[in-house]
Amino acid sequence: MRILLITHPPLTAELGAPQVTLRLAAALRERGHDALAWSPAPVPEGLASFRRRQTAAVEHYAAEHGPFDVIDTPVTSASRGLARHGHLVVRSTQPELLYVLHDHAGQLRHHPGPRAAYHLLATLPTAAGLLAGWRRARLILCLGTLELAWMRSQFPFWRHKLGLWTNCPAPEERDLLTAVRRQRAAVLPGPGVRFLWIGRWAEHKGIRLLLQFLHERLAAFPADTITIAGCGPSAAEDLAAEWLHTGRVRLVPSFGRAELPALLASHDAGLFTSDIEGWGLSLNEMLESGLPVYATEQGAVPDLRPDFPTTLRRFPPGPTIEPMSPAEPGSAYEQRFNWASIARSWENQVQESRL
Repeated sequence: MRILLITHPPLTAELGAPQVTLRLAAALRERGHDALAWSPAPVPEGLASFRRRQTAAVEHYAAEHGPFDVIDTPVTSASRGLARHGHLVVRSTQPELLYVLHDHAGQLRHHPGPRAAYHLLATLPTAAGLLAGWRRARLILCLGTLELAWMRSQFPFWRHKLGLWTNCPAPEERDLLTAVRRQRAAVLPGPGVRFLWIGRWAEHKGIRLLLQFLHERLAAFPADTITIAGCGPSAAEDLAAEWLHTGRVRLVPSFGRAELPALLASHDAGLFTSDIEGWGLSLNEMLESGLPVYATEQGAVPDLRPDFPTTLRRFPPGPTIEPMSPAEPGSAYEQRFNWASIARSWENQVQESRL
């Protein structure tokens, strides 16, 4: 098949959605397909015509470089014009409608009244665009079993075109994570626990829950510390100056992929606090590096728990964190969560949807 895989952010392995799109395209080429990953030139989101310009750029590229047998696109680009240039597959990278609803709930909580009502009106076009994209798609690939279950319950009339896909680290990164895991000791190295939290500093990442945990944990356990990584510079505004000054909380606003193994190796336990999550690749990375992870029941957690029954634990951690041997991923995990298997599953579901 000739396949176009579209991602909106610039095509770089440093960004989540493009990183995944590049890996899927490479894995599909390994299966003999002509798979092209592509991103439109960035459009400033502040522009009133942001979505229209982005969609026009996608349609123009597909028309100029097509025809394609299959076009794999974010739902917001699943336009009528694009559907004319190939079999339309919408592959979720995050639960966008749930994010809209979560954002509105936050507005109601922080700014009840007319401001929240105005915010709801402003989000209606976004929600309508998501529904229209799902309606046009021939196949909707949900990211993980949680999103699939939600879509089935909310949109039962689309059950016939709902599918599932998953995520995992790249093969070269998996080798580095394995090296970290096999060098990790089962005994905690110091008097306190060194926690690690990775993510954007956004409300849906559970930052309110994380801040509550910090207040309680750092007061009760003076030797514990936490690193907040990949959060951007704005996280400092929400953190107590004392925590930062004493080093109880360490900020790593950004880090390159090459820095990830050292970051994982220098901590004892991971935290995952999301209220809503698409997948959360940091879960795979922390678990494969041998870290126990204390997680809310979001994103990939239910998909990964069967393979990490002892080290994937419920958030928050209890008062005592016992030393534990790093969990070795079993053969079932390695067979399912690799890019060859993900590409094969994508291909099978797309072929079935074309019948």
